[in-house]
Amino acid sequence: MAYNNESIRNKLIEITNKGLMLKAIALNIGLDVNNLSRFKGGLNSLKESDVKLLSEYLDAVVIPQWNTIAKRQNTESKGKRRKVSLDLLRELDS
Repeated sequence: MAYNNESIRNKLIEITNKGLMLKAIALNIGLDVNNLSRFKGGLNSLKESDVKLLSEYLDAVVIPQWNTIAKRQNTESKGKRRKVSLDLLRELDS
């Protein structure tokens, strides 16, 4: 099965734009970071086996979106807040 280098390159760019470091990807799949960087920039292509490995890795990567997590946590914790006293002397007497 032939892999589409351009779609994999675009997925790699998308994931690195979301914050995953290219070096981390290269280390996880066992590729040279310089070769992966050149592939990302469109300067060369990878071996078919490396493209397959990269494609499978990128399909498995999930990067949480903070805005979604923060909203979910805020709705779950409504009404569950403790009252915090800022009066330290009163807290020490208790």
